[in-house]
Amino acid sequence: MPTVSITITTIHLENPKKAKDYAQEKISKLSRYNSKIEKIEVRLIGEKSHRDKNTDFTCEVKIALPGHDLEIKDTEQTILAAIDKAEDRAKRLLVKNKEKHLARNHQRGIVGRIRKRLPF
Repeated sequence: MPTVSITITTIHLENPKKAKDYAQEKISKLSRYNSKIEKIEVRLIGEKSHRDKNTDFTCEVKIALPGHDLEIKDTEQTILAAIDKAEDRAKRLLVKNKEKHLARNHQRGIVGRIRKRLPF
């Protein structure tokens, strides 16, 4: 399995080392779901909530695939929950994207075989 370049940045977090380690552990598993991932960028952001004195935490994940990028953004009350939710959404998006491309390639193969059988 090829190694994927993972970049993790933190902004306004009280314990960035713990959050970075947790994000690295979770996000590194995404390469299982699509082998064509070129690189992954993760941004972990802590910002004051506009509702009350609590802090909202945001996890933004940008996955570079050949031809396009996938972007996921989740906000939760804790940074670990935001990372978990973003990782789960990224899994589903990667599987959906891979299945879509496999179905498209399968359909092209069927059309090609039918054309070969026709006497034109």
